[in-house]
Amino acid sequence: MSADLNEVGTGTNLFTNAEVRGVARWFNDTSDVLSIDDDDLETTVAFVNKGGMTFLSPILPDLAGIVCTAGSRESHLAILSREADVPCVLAAQLTGEISDGDTVVLDLSDAETARISVAAGVSA
Repeated sequence: MSADLNEVGTGTNLFTNAEVRGVARWFNDTSDVLSIDDDDLETTVAFVNKGGMTFLSPILPDLAGIVCTAGSRESHLAILSREADVPCVLAAQLTGEISDGDTVVLDLSDAETARISVAAGVSA
């Protein structure tokens, strides 16, 4: 991790990839998805609190990545993210705060464990 990044959590990595960088946005329920109005989802890393967050389905293929605080490799969200080829971190243990608009970095270089960081002093 770079010196300008503050690690704020780890989780189960579903995709081995170098890195995903994007803007954090929390999705708590269907209304959060329905409220999207021409947002640039290709740079959005969605954060959710439940492994079965199928309400992301309509926007899932457009996201840069997903971080979920629950779930397993066999969960519904895991299956959907693999089908849509969207990087996904499950069972994330967040040790720091992530707010909407934070620039986040998902280090997906390890096949098992993803590292979640916030870029220091950078927000959208």
